[in-house]
Amino acid sequence: MVSLLRGHLWRFSLYLCLLRQVTCYVVPPANLRGALYAEWAHYHWVWLSSDRANQSSMMQYAQDYLDHGIQVGAVDLDMGWSTANGDFNFDTTKYPNATEMVEFFHSKGIRVILWVTSAVDTDSPNFQEAYDNGYFIRDIFGKQSLFKWWHGTGGLLDYTNEEAVQWWHGQIDQVLSLGIDGWKCDGTDVFIVKLVVPIGKGGVVTRKEYSDAYYGDFFDYTRAKLGDDRLIMSRPVDGYDFIFLDWSPQRVVFSGWVGDEDPTFDGLVQALKRYLQSAWAGYPNFGSDIGGYRTGNGTLGRTKELFLRWSQLGAFSPLMENGGEVEHRPWMFDNNNQTLDIYKMFVDTHYQLVDYLLTTGTEAFETNTSSITPLAKHSSFIDKLIDDFNPDTYNYLLGPNILVAPITSNDSTVNITFPVGSSWIYWWDHSKVYQGGSALQLTAVPLEEFPVFFKNGTFLPLRVTPGMPLLGEAGFAGHLCWLLHSPSMTSPHASHSSHIRQHQGPGITATYWWLDPGCIAIEISAHPLVNSIVHLTGLESHVVRVHTLTAEGGWKPVGEATSLEDVRGVAPAYWHPVGGTSSVFLYPGPSGEEGHRMDVCFEI
Repeated sequence: MVSLLRGHLWRFSLYLCLLRQVTCYVVPPANLRGALYAEWAHYHWVWLSSDRANQSSMMQYAQDYLDHGIQVGAVDLDMGWSTANGDFNFDTTKYPNATEMVEFFHSKGIRVILWVTSAVDTDSPNFQEAYDNGYFIRDIFGKQSLFKWWHGTGGLLDYTNEEAVQWWHGQIDQVLSLGIDGWKCDGTDVFIVKLVVPIGKGGVVTRKEYSDAYYGDFFDYTRAKLGDDRLIMSRPVDGYDFIFLDWSPQRVVFSGWVGDEDPTFDGLVQALKRYLQSAWAGYPNFGSDIGGYRTGNGTLGRTKELFLRWSQLGAFSPLMENGGEVEHRPWMFDNNNQTLDIYKMFVDTHYQLVDYLLTTGTEAFETNTSSITPLAKHSSFIDKLIDDFNPDTYNYLLGPNILVAPITSNDSTVNITFPVGSSWIYWWDHSKVYQGGSALQLTAVPLEEFPVFFKNGTFLPLRVTPGMPLLGEAGFAGHLCWLLHSPSMTSPHASHSSHIRQHQGPGITATYWWLDPGCIAIEISAHPLVNSIVHLTGLESHVVRVHTLTAEGGWKPVGEATSLEDVRGVAPAYWHPVGGTSSVFLYPGPSGEEGHRMDVCFEI
């Protein structure tokens, strides 16, 4: 019945397009709602701590990553880029030509964000003007209150004072005119609690009201001036004194980080505690400083093993960002390039997930949830007390279809209980399948692997990167690969649909359904720019026949290519390893403008 209805609908669509003399589709464009933010939220970000950051060092730092074959999507200029905190003029002794620097990064496809707070320090050139005009938060006695923090002494901007906000925007405009891409908004907002009863021009201001105004203003004003592809980096949930605290409003956290941690496995666990709390609080996207922000013992400040395990966690987090004190460059941790090669592979893997993460993050925001779903229980207020929060697992789902089991100790042992309702495939070896509800202990996990699994029988969209095995190496970089392992026929005409959302574009849908026990139908919606490849794995028998539907309404046989490299020359085509049934690539053609419908039949 399902296939019969699809056939009637397709014929009706064909009749309409012929009647109207417009483009005929095999499968029409998806026309999904656009993603709510730009995809560079899910790129690889790098930065240097303030004691080393300047124009030449930051430009060289990013270039070094690129020269080592590692993709970089954004850089963060840490505190110290301006003449003083609260001033928006570049310190020309460190950054002699900010315009040239921003242009350099943009020419490499690298976004630029700047560290910032809502405070103006007393040594800032614009402090006196703000103070004389009453632009700071006041105490209960009506006096503009100054506070001490790790970067000096200053006042907090009064966001309830419209004149103060307009003045502040004028300061910010000096930097926005360079075309920067966003801000790293650090946590001075919580210092408002030191005022006990903080008062703005609009009356008493609670800590949460102040935080929402601070982060929200940088997010909203920057996007209003420069476009909705701009982002801020800010805290979701982080610790404050003895409790976990919600910092930013959820609506701005498309690229959050969970604060500064020690460069130890305990520091990694502390980051994971904040992952869980942030997810339960409904923050869409976040990550953590790979290797920990702070420094530890030794010349590198962290061990190779910790750095790699944290890098792998970053790859399977919504935001992968690497920076902090002392050493964070992967090529500096050994002399045989092992760390470099592993790090590069996981950055590549993270980029494969960009479309999946963008879709997951957008839909998490729309449903007031998170891209991350902890598998631990969340049951009481005591979970907010840092010292008393010790969940039984740090494992989590990344989106609906990926299971992540972080390594939290040097012995690389993890315990996993697989979510029920599906079987789960090991990311690094698709022959390893685990049933939902079963338990597994992994010990001595190799440094090249990280315990990650994906759900069986569902389409997983992966962007083909140059380093992706088989497809990337065969020249398919930039295509979208729909990975489908062991498509299950749980009932007659069993089916599954998946999709990706795009910040600018109609999105793409992918659907499969069983026509009969030996034949599966696959549909990919039309797209003007993105070519799709279908990758079937875990098959129990050989493919014996593939047909594709044409825009004219006829069926055309698809030939088998002799090698994967030859597929592009004879597309549409399919290919699978010689003598194997576990992997089949279907390449519908050089363009996805009409959409694709393929029927794939197996030996039975």
